[in-house]
Amino acid sequence: MKFVPNILKAFLINLCFIGIIFAGEPCPSISPKNTEDTPTSQVEAILNDIVCSFIELQSKDSGTLSSTLNLTKKKILPYINLEYFTELALGNYWDELEPRERKIFERDIKNSLIEEYVDILANFKDWENIEIFVNPDYSQNENIAKVKVSVSLENEVGNTTVTLKLIRNNRWKIYDLDYQTISIVDMEKMGYDSKIKRLGIKKLIQKMLK
Repeated sequence: MKFVPNILKAFLINLCFIGIIFAGEPCPSISPKNTEDTPTSQVEAILNDIVCSFIELQSKDSGTLSSTLNLTKKKILPYINLEYFTELALGNYWDELEPRERKIFERDIKNSLIEEYVDILANFKDWENIEIFVNPDYSQNENIAKVKVSVSLENEVGNTTVTLKLIRNNRWKIYDLDYQTISIVDMEKMGYDSKIKRLGIKKLIQKMLK
């Protein structure tokens, strides 16, 4: 199975365990740029903005791969701290890389996301049945925060909980997700570590460039 190191993959997989996640606020949503600068407020705004954007896209019968790709670039990727995620996924190898090489790994993560998941997003039809409950009790240590999101589907029994990890530079962005005891960064770190030990980091970079 191909390793796809990106946080949205984890988000979609874990939320799809029960059908997908649910939107707590009616559309239209409030942009994260215009809401309170706290981890929970940002998570609520991010998730609602994504869901409402896909509802609007499908209402126009324009849920094509091209339009979904454009929406993904506009509404999902900006909320993910790909650089920090990549740094954690590479671990000690990160310090060995030049700035250009770091960007190659970051681009590999982004391209994997687009390659693997735009088609899924384009073909998902139940965005209007999605709701969100963000637990107001979050934890924060300086510029790192953890926010729990309860997941359920409208008119369905049962729910699950995922933990979104955020980092704040100039604004809060998602960099990891925990489901039960599974950390997506740790999973991808093992994947990169295996590839680098097998190929060497320079050969892996060459392979990604091809």
